[in-house]
This record gives sequence, C-alpha cells and structure tokens, in this order.
Amino acid sequence: MKLKFLKYQIILGLFLLTLVGCGEGSCDDNGSAVPLAWFYESGTTSRAAVSNLTVNAIGAPGDTILIKNSTTNELHLPLRVSTERTLWRLTFMTTDSIFVSDTITFAYRPIEYFANVECGAMYYFDLQQVTTTHNIIDSVRVVKPRVTNVEQVNLHIFVPKAEE
Repeated sequence: MKLKFLKYQIILGLFLLTLVGCGEGSCDDNGSAVPLAWFYESGTTSRAAVSNLTVNAIGAPGDTILIKNSTTNELHLPLRVSTERTLWRLTFMTTDSIFVSDTITFAYRPIEYFANVECGAMYYFDLQQVTTTHNIIDSVRVVKPRVTNVEQVNLHIFVPKAEE
C-alpha cells in the first residue's frame, strides 16, 4: 500500500512540475532593471522632445554610445552592477550647431535577488542620488528611486523649450 501511495505522489509531483514549467520562455523578457527618463520642458509639466542628441557612457569599455544624433523624448540609462556609480554624457546640438554636453551621475545601491529558477539572479537598484551638470539640462528629478524590471518612469530631465 505504501509503495502504491508513493508511486501516486511521484506521478502527481511530475505533473505539477510540468504545470509550473521549467521550459523556455518562462522568464520575463524584460529581465533588466534600467532607469527610464522622460524629458520635460523646464518649469513645466510638458513633455519635451530633444533633437540631435548623442548619449554615451563615461568609463564603460569603449565609452559605449547609447544613441547618436537622434531625436527622442525618453531615455533608458542602464546602470552597472559592478559599481555604485554610473555616469552618462548627454551631448546636445544647439540651434547654432554647437555641441554642448552635460553629465548625469547616478549614485545607487545594486541589490541582487533570486527571481526564479528560469531567470536566476537579477538586480534592481535603489537610486541614492542623481546629479547633473547644467550646461543644457536645468535639473533632474527622481520620481521613483527603486529601479526594477517593470517599465516605469524613474527620472524627469528638464531642458529648455526647443526653439522653433
């Protein structure tokens, strides 16, 4: 009787494992915790589009270029897990065709967590401080300091209204 009961437990266990799944595609596609920043016109709540913007990482191998001479109203600015500081250079082209750069510095705490068997270990970040130079950027406001793999706006970057 005990052997028969054990056999049913094993079969039930295998069935439950197939329901829970360990197959491909079980892990969320968006496994990276990356801060999302939206641009705003200075002193307003109006979203802004920035033209001719180049963004590159400072201190990353090859000073990684994130975007080059593009128009955008938002940025994903990845953080490094191997350090507690990441710097990004944003280079704007003015209406006079002059290139002006600002640096955004992130100070944060990377926090490793075990997501699940499929995804393994992942990171989220707690933003401690975000600072910027003020050549073009007026200010940066942290609106959600916990950066997770959920698509959410973490920062507002305020820039002067584009001249028309």
